Amino acid sequence: METRTLQHTDLTVSRACFGTMTFGSQVDEPTSIRMIDSCLDTGINFIDTANVYNQGLSETIVGKALKGRRNRVILASKVRGKMGEGPDESGLSKRAMLRAIDESLKRLETDHLDLYYLHQPDYAVPIEETLETMEQLVRQGKVRYPASSNYAAWQVCRMIWTAEKSSYKPTWITQPMYNLVARGIEQEYLPMTREYGISTVVYNPLAGGLLTGKQKKQAPLAGTRFDKNQMYLDRYWHEAYFKSVDELLSVARATGRSPVSFALNWLLHHTAADCVILGASRLEQLEENLKALEEGPLPAEAVAACDQVWQQLRGVTPQYNR
Repeated sequence: METRTLQHTDLTVSRACFGTMTFGSQVDEPTSIRMIDSCLDTGINFIDTANVYNQGLSETIVGKALKGRRNRVILASKVRGKMGEGPDESGLSKRAMLRAIDESLKRLETDHLDLYYLHQPDYAVPIEETLETMEQLVRQGKVRYPASSNYAAWQVCRMIWTAEKSSYKPTWITQPMYNLVARGIEQEYLPMTREYGISTVVYNPLAGGLLTGKQKKQAPLAGTRFDKNQMYLDRYWHEAYFKSVDELLSVARATGRSPVSFALNWLLHHTAADCVILGASRLEQLEENLKALEEGPLPAEAVAACDQVWQQLRGVTPQYNR
């Protein structure tokens, strides 16, 4: 398994990161543990979860799965999501974060997180308060490195500048959405990461499963991420995406690759992404993803065809800056 050292850290991680959002919902506990076993056996040492994933159940299962082998992995979790109705059970205020970290550590059965992501912006709390609290967690040894997810490029820059001004440890690791039909980060976000030396761990590599070609516009398949999930329907369930997926599947077939192999290896070998988060709802699905990682780069003409599909999907609107 190829590895990469995250910028400004001493964390050497597998380029494939295992995401556990399905633990406790689509995937039961015994299967979840077998999935982590498979990842470790394959050389994946990077595990991603969040307090809000199934209201803490994902973290609990990950903690059980890693018992006795916590030191074999780089463990990441997130804070921001709503865990209850109380005023301190969501958000990025100091009180909420101090409560959330202790609850996450308890569920994960560990005394520290290697990465702690701010899961998304909290516009009700000054960023200075959030960063000061994160620094407190770093100094207490509960967090090794702060990180951010779902932030705009300008927000990431602001956090870095604010942290450096106060001599805090900056958020040098980010987690945005990125895949063959969602390439918006290429305009400003990825150039920003190159300029400042920021590592990028991307999620949704298969667009929630849309890039597998199994979904049809008429109705989502039962039991999939699109089934009764309005967030994913709003994100991807559009005619233009289905048209683009059909074109990409045609390109993939011409290379002899499966849709999964095509999408994952495009990210790993033809973009600026440092790591790619893999998720799964079945053990067989995970094994297919892991096998696909072995197939390597795509032909140059296939990469060019992907760019053409994206140009059509993005439209003719000119870039505002030069």
